[in-house]
Formats: sequence, structure tokens, C-alpha cells
Amino acid sequence: MNKMMLPVLVAGVAFTAPALASETEDFCVAFAGEHDLGTEPCPCIGAAGEADADVKAEILSLTSPDETENWSDGTKEALAECFQQG
Repeated sequence: MNKMMLPVLVAGVAFTAPALASETEDFCVAFAGEHDLGTEPCPCIGAAGEADADVKAEILSLTSPDETENWSDGTKEALAECFQQG
């Protein structure tokens, strides 16, 4: 690869990445910031929310971290892999 292409490619990815974030991921990041939670699972949560309207609706309705206990089983299952520790 041409040495000049790599910085251009990296800059292009960095510039477009924020535009690729979903409404659900954006909400997750903001919610995590408000409640002193880590944002590491937010890309996964965003993808799961955008893939399923019901999951997205439950995520976007959160006002407190405690409310996740009341999520439907479907939402809990859809997001389980987002919280697995590797």
C-alpha cells in the first residue's frame, strides 16, 4: 500500500465514523455519560437496537439504569452479548 494512502484512509474512517453511529448508540453513549457507566457496549447496543424496533424502543425509553431489570426477555437476550466479558 502506498504510504500516502494509509493516512488518507485513516482520516476518512475517523471522519465518517461519527456519521455511522445510530440513534440507539448515540442514546447509549449519552445515557452512559449521565449515569457514570462505561460506553464500551454502546456500539453493540446500537446495532441490536437498530436491528429490532422493539429492542430500540425499550432502550430509548430508559431514564434510569435500574429500569433495565424491567426489560422484556427478548431485549435482554438481544443485548446479552453486549455485556459478556471476554
